[in-house]
Amino acid sequence: MATKFDTLSRRFGRTIDGIDVRTIDDATARDLLGQLLEHRFIILPGQQLTNDDYVAFGKRWGRPVHLIARKNTLESHPEMIAQHNRAATPDYVRNVANHWHCDSSYEEEVATFTMLYGVEAPDEGGETLFADLVAAYEALPADKRAYYDGLRVKHATSAATPLPDEYISDGSKMPEEIRKTIAFPDPVTQPLVRAHPVTGRKALYGLGGSAYGIEGMSDEEGGELVLELRRYAIQDQFRSSCKLMPGDVLIWDNCSVMHRATPISYSDAPGERRLNYRISLKGVPTFL
Repeated sequence: MATKFDTLSRRFGRTIDGIDVRTIDDATARDLLGQLLEHRFIILPGQQLTNDDYVAFGKRWGRPVHLIARKNTLESHPEMIAQHNRAATPDYVRNVANHWHCDSSYEEEVATFTMLYGVEAPDEGGETLFADLVAAYEALPADKRAYYDGLRVKHATSAATPLPDEYISDGSKMPEEIRKTIAFPDPVTQPLVRAHPVTGRKALYGLGGSAYGIEGMSDEEGGELVLELRRYAIQDQFRSSCKLMPGDVLIWDNCSVMHRATPISYSDAPGERRLNYRISLKGVPTFL
């Protein structure tokens, strides 16, 4: 497997050249998983995938998540969700990922991996930001780690308090015809510190998006602790980023990172359009 570190300034994340995801065998897939677990996210450039190719590759990494926003899924491939910046996009669903979160943290069984396949990218903007929750956990004092190990966080869809530069969509303000296309799950709790299902390595988990309180605390006290930990985990020393380009497959480890989109303009003009297809997975890869 031909690998090289990306030339961009990154604290973590790796670009891996020379991979055709349509034809890799299980041994190569395990090598990719090893790279992903070590570097938190990987970029596989130069792919030319049909929807069938992409879904088949995704299913090797786990069970596809059927996302709560049914309207954006592909009818022929419900495992995939289209993410775009078309000018006709209503205001209430623009930049909805512009906040730190872990995918499916509001569901009882969370997503383990997420992948994006790039089709179009704007000339400017469109980066995805990542925060390394393993490094953030391991940098804590031992007494803090021991305390956080025993806490459980309350989660509900889009229930987190946003930081000043975040936007979290309020589902209650969406038109009723749109709300009917979204399957809102009941609130759940998740461990504040989660052991990775493959490596067992511990990391902070789910500090944004859906996290609004902590069991055994008032919602005010628990919500403030969640915010405090989010501010801590997104410090510069724990952050990295990448920009998805056409032909890239980007995969990240939801059990090791939080991520967020950056604000983007909504336009159909050449050089400003963005389109990618997302697949999130639960469980562990079939090739292990």
